[in-house]
Amino acid sequence: MRLLHVHILAPPMDQQKSGDDLGLYLTLVNNSDRPQELDGVSTVHAERVEYRASPSAPGQAVNVTIPARGTLSLQQGQNRPHLELINIHRPLGATPIDVTFRFTTGTTTLRIPVLPLGSPAPGHS
Repeated sequence: MRLLHVHILAPPMDQQKSGDDLGLYLTLVNNSDRPQELDGVSTVHAERVEYRASPSAPGQAVNVTIPARGTLSLQQGQNRPHLELINIHRPLGATPIDVTFRFTTGTTTLRIPVLPLGSPAPGHS
């Protein structure tokens, strides 16, 4: 599995507060011949991480399938699915945070940049 363009979008530091929910965006690339599942995401900086089928959809447990030799985009956009940090414990500012992703094949932890709202996604122009 490859995780691309991974980032969190947050308001400016002076507008962040404990209890906020922040979008977590990424693209998942499965280079294997078998479907893979992302069945959990966690960080010590939030109560939990949820999957949203669209910005207005209710949050649900993370359980998404990445097709064999396929790509799944969980990037920002109108009515697009994404992940969300629920109830952050403290303002994050612009400091990168560690987030753990649990897949069928194991777990990986990445240090994720926190970008101001309105920023282009990493690797996008």
